[in-house]
Amino acid sequence: MGETTETRATTGTGTATRTGTETGAGTQAGAAPAADAQRSGGPPVRPVRALFALTLAVSAVLLGSTILNVALPTMQARLGASNAEQQWFLNAYTLTFAGFLLVAGNAGDRFGLKRLLLWGSGAFAATTAVAGFLDSPAAIIALRALMGVAAAAIMPTTLAVILRIFPAGKRARAIASWAAASGLSISLGPLLGGALLSAGMWWGSVLELVALLALLGLAATWAWIPAVPASGHGELRMTPVAASLAGIGLLVFGVVHATDDGWAYLGTWLPAVAGIAVLTGLVLTETRHREPLLDVGLFRHASFTVAAVALTLGSLAVFGYLYFTTFYLQTLRGYSPLQTGLALIPLSAGLVIGAPLSQRATERFGARTTIAAGTALMTVAFAGATALGARTGIGWFVADAFALQLGFALVLAPGTTLASSSVPAERAGAGSALLNTLRQLGSALGVAILGSVLWSRYSGLVHERLAGSPAGLRARAAESLSSALATGDPAAARAATPAFLGALHTTSLVAAGVCALALLVTVCARIPRGTGTVAAAGGRRARHRAGAQRGA
Repeated sequence: MGETTETRATTGTGTATRTGTETGAGTQAGAAPAADAQRSGGPPVRPVRALFALTLAVSAVLLGSTILNVALPTMQARLGASNAEQQWFLNAYTLTFAGFLLVAGNAGDRFGLKRLLLWGSGAFAATTAVAGFLDSPAAIIALRALMGVAAAAIMPTTLAVILRIFPAGKRARAIASWAAASGLSISLGPLLGGALLSAGMWWGSVLELVALLALLGLAATWAWIPAVPASGHGELRMTPVAASLAGIGLLVFGVVHATDDGWAYLGTWLPAVAGIAVLTGLVLTETRHREPLLDVGLFRHASFTVAAVALTLGSLAVFGYLYFTTFYLQTLRGYSPLQTGLALIPLSAGLVIGAPLSQRATERFGARTTIAAGTALMTVAFAGATALGARTGIGWFVADAFALQLGFALVLAPGTTLASSSVPAERAGAGSALLNTLRQLGSALGVAILGSVLWSRYSGLVHERLAGSPAGLRARAAESLSSALATGDPAAARAATPAFLGALHTTSLVAAGVCALALLVTVCARIPRGTGTVAAAGGRRARHRAGAQRGA
């Protein structure tokens, strides 16, 4: 019978205490098994190379989630895609991504993290490459859904590998690098996509770039990621996966339909309510299962809840912002895809600057204070977006976008580390899958909710302004801003521009409210004393020891 021991895993955002049972052949739960590769006969772990391989893999996944945004106006013109189809180009990916994350996490725990990462990267590269050559909106949506399934095998696995191969003292920095690469990929998507489209490439070239990056990640994973032994934990059950897909799909379907039919329409709220009911039933069922895919028991830890809420709502706001600002810059302001990507560079700058800043802020003030500061900054940035107009100086947009992404950077790394500290090492895959499921759910709802608010409000304002115009003109102008401008009717153009700006301001205020809710949860949640501030004390102690050693 093994001896029960307690291990303390110190990270950059706090100290997580875990209790495990040590056997003759086992390791303590909670300690990072960095020597697993050596024990299984593999080569020594090279942390820098391994981290580079992991960031390549996760960068391809997240680049695939945002690079298509800048191509939406082109796809609308070339493929005749409607507003709803454009939203599904984005949401089909995030929906299946979120749904299959649950079983992908358990698959990694059960069959081996490296094996799952290799298969996921290969499938992601193949489906992405095929999607870029299609010309049917329905076929593109189907392939984007398959991309999401493959992406689900990659995202939680990369974080789980970090938790398994990096020792506790280096884990926080590794997670910070992983989070920075994740956020940077999200921000670089519009710039890289815009550069390809402005160079005269077809819309699918943006996906071919993602496929190439995925292939590089596949090669790096094969060469540099050690074969971490499978834990054998995790039951693969497809019923919860189907329920999560159905619940999320119905919810998103209902919200997207609000764009065309309004929020009071039966086809809008009935699917949304049904989706919420399915997801509620899934949660209740999983709480009673002996080995849940959706481990809602983690929400008993206030620190995990705070981090999960902040990351979910933050992702909702950021992905919604990328969606509606694309139409503001390209359609309203007349920017080219490359100019749009350049205007969104501050998003990347905010993350590059915010990643190390978040680590220092966490060491000095604690994770909870850092997350609160980030959500507060995001709230202010969205409120500032209400000042955007047809002739607003680009400097205002640049400053506001930088502030938004700087705020998200202050949430991303501290939130990921704080939430991950609540997950036992042997359940690393399933735990990271839950966290990433929530983030992907937030991303899908961000495009669906904020997109629907934008276009439903725009449609209502256009109908008001064109009340005396022919019904056919009103209907076409109310479809989208580009449709109104394409009519060639001066009255439609005059009505569409202020209508879109009014809808943009309303959407920004809704997003500000979402971030304010995240701030409220962060500030008001009752976290046990020391949970949110231990990192600050730990950071001061580390600096004190370093100073003493230099003095000696």
